[in-house]
Amino acid sequence: MSNSTRWTVIGILIAVNAVANVILGNTWFAIVVSSVTGVGVVAVLIDYLARGRREP
Repeated sequence: MSNSTRWTVIGILIAVNAVANVILGNTWFAIVVSSVTGVGVVAVLIDYLARGRREP
């Protein structure tokens, strides 16, 4: 995965998180969406730290 793809995925996940929190408010579904998008961001960052520096 290239760095531009990583940053695009992170940006999309953060945007989904922000929009879901605005639209859904303090519902349980907003908590689920926030958790899933947060895990996605952490996974992409771990991928970058684990493999990103070794790519040419």
